[in-house]
Amino acid sequence: MKRYLLLGVLALAALVSCSRGDSDPRLVIITYDGLRWQEVYTGADEALLSNPRHVRDVAAAKEKYWRDTPQARRETLLPFIWSYVPAHGYMVGNRELDSRMQVDNGMSFSYPGYSEMFCGWADDARIDNNDPIPNPNVSVLEVVNRDPRYKGRVMMYASWESIRFALNNERGGFPGSAGHEPPYTKTPMAELAQQIDEQDPTGFGESERSDAVTCIFALEALRKDHPKVFYVGFGDTDEYGHDSAGYDRYLDAAQWTDGYIRRIVEQCEADPFYKGKTTYLLLCDHGRGRGEKFTSHGASSRGSGETWFMAFGKGVPVLGETSGNGVFFNKQLAATIADILGVDFTPDNGVKCDPIDPAFQKEPEGASPEASAVFEAVQATPKGQGLRFTYSEGNFMSVGEVAAAPVKARGFTPVFGTEAVKQREDHFGLIFKGLMKIAEAGVYHMSLVSDDGSKLWLDGQLLWDIDRDGGGARDAWIRLGEGYHRLEVQYFENYGGEDLEVGLDGPGISVDNLPAEMLYYE
Repeated sequence: MKRYLLLGVLALAALVSCSRGDSDPRLVIITYDGLRWQEVYTGADEALLSNPRHVRDVAAAKEKYWRDTPQARRETLLPFIWSYVPAHGYMVGNRELDSRMQVDNGMSFSYPGYSEMFCGWADDARIDNNDPIPNPNVSVLEVVNRDPRYKGRVMMYASWESIRFALNNERGGFPGSAGHEPPYTKTPMAELAQQIDEQDPTGFGESERSDAVTCIFALEALRKDHPKVFYVGFGDTDEYGHDSAGYDRYLDAAQWTDGYIRRIVEQCEADPFYKGKTTYLLLCDHGRGRGEKFTSHGASSRGSGETWFMAFGKGVPVLGETSGNGVFFNKQLAATIADILGVDFTPDNGVKCDPIDPAFQKEPEGASPEASAVFEAVQATPKGQGLRFTYSEGNFMSVGEVAAAPVKARGFTPVFGTEAVKQREDHFGLIFKGLMKIAEAGVYHMSLVSDDGSKLWLDGQLLWDIDRDGGGARDAWIRLGEGYHRLEVQYFENYGGEDLEVGLDGPGISVDNLPAEMLYYE
């Protein structure tokens, strides 16, 4: 019920025009939280949309979001973006067209993402959680607000409470409201929206308000306060995206936000203060896991570092959807903002980034199919398919503790993972040993994802060490000879997530976790 009332308020807000402004640059930055490039560029995922474990009503969800082609699906999901942005700017990040963008931080969750975007670098040593605490790094918006051209005309609204801390609006001296904080824009419409938020919270908890409320605040600020540099952070997609039974709600949130963006752009372009003078930047802070792992993101969730970016409006080349470019990084947003506004900005690490240029082409580090190591096949006599495993229990914080602990159970399992062999949810360890059969010699991209810590040995050589609480992900291009290769993985689970996958991409194969038909025990 609250949602329909909010949409009615939005409809009223969109009718109000703004006063005349001057000819200075205008910039509006808008972020989706955790919206995958897959949905942006190809629309709804059929496997998820057809699965009753992930949607409440399959028939209704398919009627609403399923179309026969990726182009039709994305236009159905994000009608404003796809009707407006290609005709007024450019889009990057569709990996199916070899356009790549990603985070530079090693966390792939929200606060590090916003810090990277607005501070211009990935400070993994200090930015490693989502707590609502001030960022030790200077954001580009702080620097912009020091410039006499923009002083007092930089503003922000965000749905999630920690965003304004990541941007340091208080230290930077510019207005900001996030979470359930009241609006600084004092209008009857904004006050009504705040009352609705206070009386009927979204259910997201104390840290996040509805994007509909944030949109009303944003529209009222644009109408009354006339910021020259304005940031709006939406968050519903991430909130619904974490629900394994809520893929349809995640899609709903993406479509709702598309509507909010339409209202912001249309209001600005109907206002002489902004019309024809405004550049718009649209992106996300991180991606999400692939397939059924869409609910997750973080260092141990493959694909959650993959992002996207769009620019449109004043001064932006009209290129539409681009291809064969990148790799771009989210940290380049700060440089792009500074470039548009003509402000000199140097990140706290002392390394300036280039602004995003859609013509840029460069292979990412570690992504070239040039093998970093060579592994010839070993002599082995497999006895059967699967892996040997040992299982131990304890408050482990390293795989060395697992190897030294008493074995509680042992046996065989078809693939790497915890689900089939664990005997409780937390505080256990596993050691897997087996053979991987390679059908064709060649260069392969191999990966390890684990939560919590792990180590992987390939043919007796320690290939990866992520032996830490929280785990992470590692990958490399390696040359593998045809035949058998010995694998050993030691793993511990502390609490929370319990993922373990060994992926492989190469001649004739592309899997997130090695399939049973490739694994054997001795």
